Amino acid sequence: MALRSNRGRRFSCTAIVSRSAGLLALVLTSRHLVITQPTSGFVEAPSGRVRVSDARQLVAMQFFDFGQEQKKAPAPPVVIKEDYTLAGVFSVLGLVLCAALPYLGFGLGAFILLLGILFFVQAGRVRFVFDDEAFELRTLSSDKEELESPGENIVVGGKNRWAYSSFVNWEFFPKGLVEKGLPPILVYFKETQTPQSEWSTGPGASANSEDALAKGAVPGMVHFFPAICDAQQIKAEFERRGCKKISA
Repeated sequence: MALRSNRGRRFSCTAIVSRSAGLLALVLTSRHLVITQPTSGFVEAPSGRVRVSDARQLVAMQFFDFGQEQKKAPAPPVVIKEDYTLAGVFSVLGLVLCAALPYLGFGLGAFILLLGILFFVQAGRVRFVFDDEAFELRTLSSDKEELESPGENIVVGGKNRWAYSSFVNWEFFPKGLVEKGLPPILVYFKETQTPQSEWSTGPGASANSEDALAKGAVPGMVHFFPAICDAQQIKAEFERRGCKKISA
């Protein structure tokens, strides 16, 4: 009886050692092991199919990550709130000029009024979006439920999306209004993502001139858009995302 008992102990120890060695080999060959309720004696793992000796219920387990960081889920994009202040100011100013100056003022007033109407329309459909990697322009879908791509940039082509790392400057015009809590007229930024051959397009010719560079300007593609969004919010996002800005 004692002999059979010792032999049984030796057999049990051998089985335990064998199973432990198999588990250790599995850990060393697969960074993650995902174990679920088995149905046919196999479970899926990133390194292939792994045979399970029994069919009892197992739970999901994660083994050593060998120093590799887990990927974080992307943060939801920040959509800048629309602002109709600029549209309202231009519309009222245009109406006043049309009424006060019937001749010369009428043409100028009509032009400013049309700009006000355009700003109203654009503020209702264009959205400025900040995600984990870039700043981009989007437009509301017809049902106002989704944000869509507005297509290529009308000036230089390509997507209306610019990586934060490509920013070399940004500003609001007239300067100083945002710091006082007042809405500006224009939002400006300069980036190097656009091909260099396009940097002199439009206002870029003067912004990248030798005189401008001598005064501290950094070469890049210039962008302006009317302040039809919350300027305080977009300023906070430019700063939070680390977009470069030339100090005054």
